[in-house]
Amino acid sequence: MIPIDKKRIVTLAGTLVLAGAVVAAGVYGPSVWKVFRQQSAITDQVVIQTPAVNGSNGTVLPEGTAPPVKPGAAQTTTAPTELTVPTAPITINAPPQGDVGSKNKYREPDTKLINLAPSVTMFFGETALSDDAKTLVFGSAWNIHQYVDGYLYGPAAGPQMNEQDIKKYIVFHKTLLDKHYKNEANASKALSFTSYFDVLLNSGIDAFDSKDKTRIEQFHQGIHDLDSHLMRNDANSKIYGATPFATKRN
Repeated sequence: MIPIDKKRIVTLAGTLVLAGAVVAAGVYGPSVWKVFRQQSAITDQVVIQTPAVNGSNGTVLPEGTAPPVKPGAAQTTTAPTELTVPTAPITINAPPQGDVGSKNKYREPDTKLINLAPSVTMFFGETALSDDAKTLVFGSAWNIHQYVDGYLYGPAAGPQMNEQDIKKYIVFHKTLLDKHYKNEANASKALSFTSYFDVLLNSGIDAFDSKDKTRIEQFHQGIHDLDSHLMRNDANSKIYGATPFATKRN
């Protein structure tokens, strides 16, 4: 089991407004995430910096070193049982060329870039999920993608967060999505897409919980294709082919 009380998270998600957080258009970034964490019973604080930080004593670890696992701490890996996420052969890409010393800070989701690929447009039509749901899916994919890029390729590629906090960040977005789907009258008509995204997020949660770089890269390929191609239809971005939906643009 993931060491987070999901029922409590769902309940606490409703306290964001009371906490003074302004949540616009279903886009939840680090600011709302921090408020949420302050309202929860989770004692460890989110880490958004580099190099990695040992959350138990606040010490800075050498760059590229993962936080140590506490003695006796169990690590679970829950494999999806219904849907499988196809992945291309695993390759760890080199960080983007340029000033590798610069930091790529968090960027708010730009909803003007939403441009669904033809292969998934049907799932967000008039008879399926609402524009609010589409925006929330887009924001979740955009936000998580940034931190996974930063984790794999360094501060020049994206904002920084350690494994356990990325895992909790994914759980946070997954919980908000689950909560929102319950308010969608026609959610069942988009089940193929929402089930795929659910399995993808679960694979990311398990990958970061295990700190397995190969599995994290597999998750990266899926979240990259979802964000760049299915939600933004970005013809200039690399295609890993890691989704069950076609990414062709014709």
